[in-house]
This record gives sequence, C-alpha cells and structure tokens, in this order.
Amino acid sequence: MKRQPTTQQITWFLDLYRNNQLDLEPPYQRKSVWSSKDRKFFLDTIFRNYPAPPIFIHRTVNDQGYTKYHVVDGKQRLETILSFFESKISIAPDFGDVNLNGKKFKDLTPEYKRRFWDYTLVVDFIDSIDGNNIEEVFDRVNRNARNLLPQELRHARYNGWFINFVEEESDVEFWWDFKISTRGRDKRMKNVQFVSELIMIVLENKIVGFDQGYIDEVYAKYDEIEELQESGDFSLEDFTNRLNEIKEFILAADNHNGAITKYASGSNNNYYTLWAYIHLNNPPNPVDFAKAYDTFMEKVSKVKEMQDAGEVIEEDVLNYSNNSKGAVTDLPQRRERLVALSNSI
Repeated sequence: MKRQPTTQQITWFLDLYRNNQLDLEPPYQRKSVWSSKDRKFFLDTIFRNYPAPPIFIHRTVNDQGYTKYHVVDGKQRLETILSFFESKISIAPDFGDVNLNGKKFKDLTPEYKRRFWDYTLVVDFIDSIDGNNIEEVFDRVNRNARNLLPQELRHARYNGWFINFVEEESDVEFWWDFKISTRGRDKRMKNVQFVSELIMIVLENKIVGFDQGYIDEVYAKYDEIEELQESGDFSLEDFTNRLNEIKEFILAADNHNGAITKYASGSNNNYYTLWAYIHLNNPPNPVDFAKAYDTFMEKVSKVKEMQDAGEVIEEDVLNYSNNSKGAVTDLPQRRERLVALSNSI
C-alpha cells in the first residue's frame, strides 16, 4: 500500500465535486449524521484557520484514465463544506465577527469567500490497494470508536436537547419500575437507547424498524430545537404534555390489574408495541384498556399451549405471537404486532 500525505485547499474538493469525481459513499463508509452544532463547530474551525484532522482519500483510475476519489475518512467534514458552499447551512450566530455571524456563503463578502476557498486541509492519499485492504484501512482509522456501543458514541458526540433529555428521562423512576432501565442496561446505556426509540415515536408520530442510522438522524435533528420551535415544527410544551399523558395512562392502567407489569415489564418488544399503541391510538379509558390488554396478552402467552392442544387460536393473537419471534425489531414485525393489538383492544 502506498500513502501520499499532502495538502489541498477547499477549492480542490469543490472542483472534484463539480466534476463528479468525489465519492462520499463508498460501500465501507458508516452511515453517520452530524448535528447542526457539529457543522457549525467545523465552520468555526475553518474561519478561524485552525487545523482539522486529515482527510483520507482512496484514489482509483479506470482504463480510460478517469480518476475517482473515494472518501475513506472525513465524509462529514466534506459534506459540511459542500453544504455551506451551496448556502444550505450557516455559520454560528455567535461566531464573534459581524462579517460572519449567522451568515451563509452567499452572504459573504469576496474577502471572506476567499478565506473559505483558501482553507487548507491535510489529505492522505491511499493508492495501490488490492482486494479488501481498503476495508482494513477504514477499520484502522475508525478502530477506537468501534470499542464503544452506538449509544455510548452518541453520549460522547452530542450535547444538545435530545441527548440530555433522554439521559435524564431514562433515570426517572417510571422506567426503572417497568424494568426498561436496569443496572445491566444502564451500564452500557442500552436503556437510554431504548427510551430514545420510545420518545422518537412521540416526536415523529410513527413506528420504525430498529436502525442505528435513523436514531442518529433523530438525535441530530433534535440536538438544537430552537430553529424547530421558531418554524413551528416542534413544541416543547406539547411534547412534554403528551409524554406525561402516555406515562400517566400506563400507570393508571397498570394500577388497575398489573397487566402491563406482567406482560410488558422488562420486555422491549411488548413495551414498544404497547407504547406505540397508546400514543398513536389515544385510548380514552385506562381501566378499559387494562382489561382488554390483559385478556389479549394472556391469550398470546398461551399460544404454544393452545397449539399443542389443537385449539383454535384467534388470528390477531397468533399474528402477535408469530411476530414476537426472530427479527422482532424489524419494521414489518413491529407493524404486525401493533396491528394485532389494535384489532383486539
């Protein structure tokens, strides 16, 4: 393998982008999303002319002599540069220079546009790579991060509204009572990740299959909520009220007959379905729900026993049971369980 460290100005990357020679999505790249805070911080680095980590590029040349530059590491930095150049994002409003505060590229004077274009990045070219060696290079560049679980990486990366809210929320007694938070889960932040998934149902008004990339996207979206609030896309008061309504409904239902503790406590799959049903269907009476939920889940718990006895099993009961096996966090399974529960309550 050959390495060729060099330096390139931002204009070089812009030329590659215009000529369709810059590949930001090679197959080994991780799906990663920078928050608005991350992007503004990197723009701050550029306009203060501070050094940035090197960009790793794998350069290939085809039989016609056409060169393609594949980004091994540095994708988010380059995407930030391109987004700013296209005036899709802006510099932080508190940068400290009236010529730059809150400005997009199109708003800059020629002097400051030149400063942006002339910013120099260290580029490490990787040539003559055969077989799967490029994946090995990518793994080595990102090895330190591989030792952490995805939620632990989010804890290190984000410091905005969503991460702080979810981490505080997951420590509330409510989640410990239903064994969503336990000492074992709390140790590697698995409880925080699952509470995040439940909160996402409320924020986005839909269920999704388990996807670390999608969780990252939501974390980035709600890292800074000021712009979302100003645009009317998010109301912290409405969100807080709705979250409390769901929790109060669950407590009231469980206080009636303990069915939620019996069938959903400690079970992420059952609890996800229960939470999604309550938020998306808004049942009016917790006592009536508790009775119906107890009846339905008792049948689900006895499916194998009924099958062995050759008894007839209700379609929704069997559907819920069948979709509680295997890839239970995939969207089709989550959707089928929700449909089955909705049909039976």
